[in-house]
Amino acid sequence: MLNRILKKIKAAVIVIVGVGILQSCSTVLPISGNFTPITPIQAQNGEFFGKEVRFGGTIISTIPEQNNQTCFVVLGLKLHDNGKPYRKEPQNFVGRFIAYAKGYYDPEIYKKGSKVTFVGKIMGIKKEKVGDFVYTYPLIDVKNLYLWPKQEHENCFPCNCNCPTYSLGPWPYLY
Repeated sequence: MLNRILKKIKAAVIVIVGVGILQSCSTVLPISGNFTPITPIQAQNGEFFGKEVRFGGTIISTIPEQNNQTCFVVLGLKLHDNGKPYRKEPQNFVGRFIAYAKGYYDPEIYKKGSKVTFVGKIMGIKKEKVGDFVYTYPLIDVKNLYLWPKQEHENCFPCNCNCPTYSLGPWPYLY
C-alpha cells in the first residue's frame, strides 16, 4: 500500500517538474498574435490602411525625430512563425517599409543590419527615392517592437551550412 502511494507521488512530481521545465522554455514575445497576412509590397497599394500587421527585417536606418518618436527604415524579410526575420537573401525580400515608434531608440543599439520585428497598424504610404527609383513605403504606427539578439552563426542546424564546426574532423555531428 505504501509502495503504491510512493509511486503515485513520484509520478506526480515527475509530471510537475516536466511541465515546469517545458514552461520555462517557452517565451511569449511582445510581437506574438494574429495579424493580417500581407507583406509590405502588398501594402503599397493603400488597401490595408488601419490593419494590424507584423512586419520585420533588417534595419536600413534609425532616425530619432524631435516629436518624441523614432523612424525606422527597414528592408522587409519573410518571417518565421515566431516573428523572427529570415536571412537577408533575395528570395526572402518582401519589400521595404517605414515604422514609427513612440519614444527614443538609440541608433547605436538599433543599428543598420540589425534584425527587428514590428507589430502595428498601417497608417499610410510615403514615396521616397531609393537611388533614382521612387519607392512607395507603407508606414507603420508601431505598437510593439522586438530587436533580435545578434547570432554569430544563424543557420547551424539542421543543415550545418554556416556552422563553424562543420569542417572540423571527420564527424561534424559530434561537436
